[in-house]
Order: sequence, then C-alpha cells, then structure tokens
Amino acid sequence: MLNKVFKSVVLILMIIGIFLGISITVKKEIPERERRELEAKILNKIQSKSVGVTKFYTYGRAFNINGKISNIRKDNFEGVKLVITDGLEYEKIYNVNYSFEENDLVFSSDVEMNSGIIIDELEASEYYILLRLKLNNSAEPKYYSFANLSECDNIDYFTITDNGVNKKAKIQFLEKNYNNIKYSILKMSLENEQLPENVYDIVIDAGHGGKDTGERSGAITEADIALEYSKTLKTYLEEKGYKVKLTRDDNNSEFYTDTNMYDSNGRITEACKSKAKLMISFHINNGVKGLNGLEIYCPPKSNLDFAKEMSNKIKEYSNINYSNNNSFKKSDGVYIRNFTKSIINDFKNTANKKGYDPYNITTDTPYLYTIREVGGIATGAYVDGRNTIYSKNEYYNSNQGIECYQIELGYIKNDLNIITEEKENYIRGIVEAIQNNF
Repeated sequence: MLNKVFKSVVLILMIIGIFLGISITVKKEIPERERRELEAKILNKIQSKSVGVTKFYTYGRAFNINGKISNIRKDNFEGVKLVITDGLEYEKIYNVNYSFEENDLVFSSDVEMNSGIIIDELEASEYYILLRLKLNNSAEPKYYSFANLSECDNIDYFTITDNGVNKKAKIQFLEKNYNNIKYSILKMSLENEQLPENVYDIVIDAGHGGKDTGERSGAITEADIALEYSKTLKTYLEEKGYKVKLTRDDNNSEFYTDTNMYDSNGRITEACKSKAKLMISFHINNGVKGLNGLEIYCPPKSNLDFAKEMSNKIKEYSNINYSNNNSFKKSDGVYIRNFTKSIINDFKNTANKKGYDPYNITTDTPYLYTIREVGGIATGAYVDGRNTIYSKNEYYNSNQGIECYQIELGYIKNDLNIITEEKENYIRGIVEAIQNNF
C-alpha cells in the first residue's frame, strides 16, 4: 500500500515538473519573440543614417550623450530632442543644447550633467535611445540612432540601493542587420541584480589625513574632524540601507600626504574604485578674519537642488550660519568654484618651467580636485601624470563619474565650537537631504 502511494506521489511530482518545465520554456520564448518584434519596430522607425557620438557618460545617476549629425541645413531645421523608449508604452523626451558647425548639427544632452536620463528611475526592461529631429520640409519628425565615434567604452552601471534592491544597467552600442541594412543602435538594458562586492552607493571622503593635517587650531586638526564626520555619516547612511565606503579610516589615514591622493590606495583612487553615484567630502575652511559659516561646493553645469536642500537642512538643525563669503556663491551656503583665467595662466607658466605640456584647463573646469577628479570626463578631470609631483589618476578619462559635493563645515577660527559640538545635527541634515534626492 505504501509502495503504491509512493509511486503515485512520484508520478504526480513528475507531471508537475513537466508542466512547470513547459511553462517556463513558453515564458522564456514569448519575451524573446516580443523583444525581436519590438526591435524590428524600432528599426523600422529610425533612419539608416546614424548620429555620431563624440562623448557619453554617467554622472551620479544621470546618463548623458554628446554628438553631431551631418548635412542638416540650419534654414531647414525646426527642433531636436533626445528620446528614450521601450518601444511599448514608455517614452520620455529630453531637451538638448545644440548649435551648427557649417552643415553639422552639434548637440549635447547635458544641459545639467546630473540631470539627463536618470537611470535609477527606469524599470527593469530594455530601452532604445534615439535622437528626434524635426525639419521644416518634413511633416513628421525623423528618428536617428547612434554610432559610437568616441573613445568611451560601453558602461555597466548599478543603481543606488532602494529597499534592498538594485538594478544593473548595460549601456552599449550594437550593430543590427535588418532588411539588408546595417543599423547602429544604442541600448540601455536594466535587470535586477545585487551590487557586486566592490561597488557602492555612496563614498565619503575625509579630507586630508596622515602627514597632511589640513587646518589646525591647537591640537584639533581638520583631518581628525573630517574623519569623525565621515565615520558618523557612514553609520547613519548604512542604517538607512545604503552601501557606503570611506576613502580613509583609522587603519589607512597615517599613510596620506598632500600629494598621494592618486596613488593606488590614495583617497581619489579609493573613491573612483567604489563606482559610487554620490561622494561627500568633508573639509574645514581656514581662519580668514571676518569669514564664517557653511559652504557646500558643487560641480559646475549641474542642478543645485540637492546642494541647496543639504545647506538648508544643516542650517535648520544646527547653529551654523550660511557663509558670509560672497566669492563663487550661487545661493545661501552653495558655491561653484572653477578655474579663473589668472590661475590657468599660472598653471601654464608652471608647466612651461617644468617642461611638460600644460593641461587643457578652462574656466568651466572645477578648481577643487575632489569634485573634478572623481567625475572623469564629465568634470574635465586631467591629472594624467605629466606633472610628476602627482601620480596619474587612473580614472581621469573615465566615462563613469561620481557626483561630488565638498562640504566646508565652517571656518576653523570662527566656527570651531559649532563644528565640534553639533556633529549629529550636521549629519541629520545631510542624511535627510540624501534620502530625499538619492
């Protein structure tokens, strides 16, 4: 009797197994067939001529692309947009900057380089990125895909942890043969995937360290305060579910100097290796007479909403004032500092004296290396080893940049009591701003 029951159970399990196997096979084949149909739909929609891509990158959570399309007459041009679509119901349109160079239309989607296509907002699916061009002599807009003319590699991007969930985005240029025509397409494919061990959401940089103490007031140093703030922020962010890395901690701080930030274990290198989306770097200003207050330095050509919220919340929860420094100020507590023409000339003179080619620095290049050198091509990172005082930043030409903000907690002579006594209040404001924006 038991033997018959056992055989019956085994038979039922086999039948269930066969049924599930068939179901799984069917489910796998249907999406693949739909995918091919969607791709055909996109290929039927676009022109065989591709737009040449001169630069593409991620910066923070945003993807942006620059390029040009030839033989577009200015007198026949009406408008241009960037489009991302899954070929079904999802489609989003973005404004771009554009200009004409003879009959070439040159465009860039990085109106604000931390805006663009926000990858973290996309559902797990496959998307096509297109350029939509409207000409006066055409009733309907024309759609173009992209061919990679740049030196940039395809991108593997991981979204910020959201309730324990991450997605991996593969951004790649592909060639497809369709109806005896070769097309170049730009796809962004997202699927749920946990962060690899070496990939982080946020990296926190404690300024200075080791022999480089930064500003000092008696026995109190900028490096020590920056480290305490960094460790505290890391703890709070991890409690909120973020995966966080420090550029330096109690174990490696003693090895740092004011020139080894690009070494294999230097602060900038540690930050770049993390593939984080956001970086907070803590510093303290020097004791200039009459100056006091909070200053948050931001990347240029970026949306400043996050920085403004962070500044406002720190001010709300602590007794620190917004800085009364008006140089480089954009709003209360928010600053952008780029190279000036005079400093650029000084750098050129130094390069000429030391016998190396001057760096390609412009007035759009961030002056603060913490912001510039973790942003890669998005922020004009340039430390490539030609100035032998510093090691080469191995990530200076990366097309995956970290969105970085340098927080000057205050001025060491005028704000030290607030900085040392109200760390928890500062951190509360920073954490709330991060949660609301990342």
